[in-house]
Amino acid sequence: MFPWLTLDIISLLLSGLVATIALTLITSSAAVALGLSVGWLKISASPVARGLGTVYVEVFRNVPALVGVIFWAYALPNAFGPETRRLLFFDNSLMSGLSQLPGLAIPYYALAAAFGLTLNTSAYIAELFRAGVSTLAREHWEAARALGASPVKAFRHILLPHGLRAASPALITRLIHNMKNTALASFVAVPELFKAVQTSISRSFYAVELLLLASLMYWLLSVAFAWLLHQVLPSPRPTPDRFIGNLSGVGRQL
Repeated sequence: MFPWLTLDIISLLLSGLVATIALTLITSSAAVALGLSVGWLKISASPVARGLGTVYVEVFRNVPALVGVIFWAYALPNAFGPETRRLLFFDNSLMSGLSQLPGLAIPYYALAAAFGLTLNTSAYIAELFRAGVSTLAREHWEAARALGASPVKAFRHILLPHGLRAASPALITRLIHNMKNTALASFVAVPELFKAVQTSISRSFYAVELLLLASLMYWLLSVAFAWLLHQVLPSPRPTPDRFIGNLSGVGRQL
């Protein structure tokens, strides 16, 4: 029925799909953790912490993700001499272990792509979290502090859940965008889905059919990932009692 969809191409696309899913989960998890940490810096009472958070966001949000991926993959290793470059980035126990994974002939490029995508996405998440926290009535924070909560406990029980809840729709959109940005890893020879599509086109010359198939696969990935994020992230519509429960939880722990 589809003469261009041979077993070799199917195998190649499935391998790329697995790599894309792995890259998406790793970079999304790391970006959320790093973004929340930077977001905490941005709402800190310390001018130094706020300054560091602002510099981080302004640098990594405004540098295109593709530039970051290529910089970490190709430019950074070239800052070192040949022997040092080989030992640091290509010929060590970590890279040897990762090279056992299917398709990862040069594991450092996959790590560099993941690092570049994580930095870019985390900068957006930090700003989204800061904006989400800013919608919290100041009385909730003051009530937690009046109960004797430390800044860390107040952050964990009040700011963190509220910030995530308020920013949830924008966070989901940003993480789906990060999933699609994994296609940028193809520029540094990472065998993800788009790289597999490019290789399939060069072998079969069915560009239109394979690009349409790739579009369908990315659409299905986006729908599935959005559903997963809706299950994981808190609902953007909290009940009024939820804040009271959070404050009570802070009080009971003191």
